[in-house]
Amino acid sequence: MDDTLPLSNKPRRSSIRDFLNEDIREDLLLECELLLLSFATGIQDAAAWPDYSCFASNQTGNTLFLAIGVAGLTNNAYSFPNIGISLSLFVAGGFTMGQLGNYIGVRRRLWLLISNFIQTALIFTAVAIQYSFPIRRDGPAALAVIACLAFASGGQVAMSRSLKITEITTAMATAAFIDVVVDPCLGKLKNRLRNRRVMFLIMLTAGCFVGAFAQREISSTFPILLCAIGKALVSLAFLFNRPMAVRDLEGLKE
Repeated sequence: MDDTLPLSNKPRRSSIRDFLNEDIREDLLLECELLLLSFATGIQDAAAWPDYSCFASNQTGNTLFLAIGVAGLTNNAYSFPNIGISLSLFVAGGFTMGQLGNYIGVRRRLWLLISNFIQTALIFTAVAIQYSFPIRRDGPAALAVIACLAFASGGQVAMSRSLKITEITTAMATAAFIDVVVDPCLGKLKNRLRNRRVMFLIMLTAGCFVGAFAQREISSTFPILLCAIGKALVSLAFLFNRPMAVRDLEGLKE
C-alpha cells in the first residue's frame, strides 16, 4: 500500500512541477500585470514623498537630491539620509533579484511568483511598521519603511525589465513620454508599442493621484496597503499566464 502512494501522486507532482517551470508568454495578460504594478508604484511614491521626503522608486529625483546634499545645498524639502537609503536599497534590490532571475529563469513562472511574493511581503512589512510606530520623517522606523519599499521597487523594475517589455518599465516615466511623442507611427490606428507606453503613463499617473488623495483623505498607511494589495493581485495573476509556445522558446535560445 505504501509503495503505491508515491506512484499515484507522481503524475500530479510532475504536473505541478512542469507548471511552475513553464516560461510564460508575452501577451495581453502579462501587459495588464505590468500595468497594475505601474499603478501600484505610482501609489507608493505618492505616499512616500510626503512622509519621508524621498522617492521609493523614482531614483532620478533621488540621485539629483543626493548630489545637492553632497554639495551642501541641503534644506528641509528632502531628507538626505532617507534618499541615501532609498537609492542604495533600490540598487541592491535590482541587483539581487535581477541576478537571481538570471540564474533561475526570468520568464519562469516559479521565479515570477517568488519575486513578486518577496516584493509584496516587503510592502506589507512597511505597512506593519507604519501601523506600529508613529510616522516621522527621520529615525529607524522611517529608514526601515524606506528600505522595504526601495528594495521591493528595485526587484520589481529588475523583473519587468528582464521580461523585455521595455515600453512598460513600471516605474520611470521620462523616457516613456519622449518615446510616445517621437514614435514615427504615432498616428497609426494599430500601434501596440505606442499603446503600451500610453497605458503605462496613464496607470502610473493614476496611481500617483490615487496615492496622494488616499494619503490626504484617509491615512499615510492606507496607500501603502493599496500598493501591497495590487502587488498581491499580480502574484495571483501569474498563476494564469499561458506558457510560451515551442517556437517562442526556440527564438529565445537563438
